[in-house]
Amino acid sequence: MTADKPAFRLRADLDPAAFAETFAREGVVQIPVFLRPVDADAAGDLLEGVSSWAIVAPDESNETLVITNEAIRKFGDTAVRQFLQSALKRASRGFSFIHLSYPLQDEYARDPAPPIHALTELMQSRAFLDFGGGVIGEPHVAGVRVQASNYRPGDFLTLHDDKHGRDTRLAAFTLGFTRGWRPDWGGQLLFHDADGQIERGFLPGFNVLTLFKVPRPHSVAPVAAYAAAKRLSVTGWLINEPQGAPR
Repeated sequence: MTADKPAFRLRADLDPAAFAETFAREGVVQIPVFLRPVDADAAGDLLEGVSSWAIVAPDESNETLVITNEAIRKFGDTAVRQFLQSALKRASRGFSFIHLSYPLQDEYARDPAPPIHALTELMQSRAFLDFGGGVIGEPHVAGVRVQASNYRPGDFLTLHDDKHGRDTRLAAFTLGFTRGWRPDWGGQLLFHDADGQIERGFLPGFNVLTLFKVPRPHSVAPVAAYAAAKRLSVTGWLINEPQGAPR
């Protein structure tokens, strides 16, 4: 760890047993003030300062395409807009999404020195894996898939359940770093029953960890056109295979 990179830590008095009963009963739990407040503020500032976000959206086979600035220069604005319009149309029929993403683990493998990777190291640490495992009742969590997400006005994630063919996902998580969000700005994490009705929803928040069982139907409501803040989070899955690059 370089001198310029902080060391983020979980709040010292957190006890996973205090949240395990709720997770076992409801399949979802929120844990407020998850990081030490000074660390949460620093992490939020780092995410605010990320300049290399890429647009992510699914192609026709539901594989995630990553649209970097380099890709936009290569293929042109028109081609990218047409692809995103196609992803938007598919949302009316089923699974689709459009938002910004930063691949923490891929970038960490290239160069672990930048300060943003204090977050990567936290999410890959035994402290985080063991805490998450204690909450969800899985004592041997092997690793994570993790990325940073940034939802802009109009961005969304339609109904899905997080099942995956290559990973065994024990639970999904979001660690929110969204400041000053209003409830009418959208962007809520929504959980749905078998009929599609909303069972419960969570407002984007700051320094709050949400853990939920996989598979479980959920979505992210579209962010309103008039939203005036960034919906920032670190998202991913606790898995029981060795770590690798996020999907």
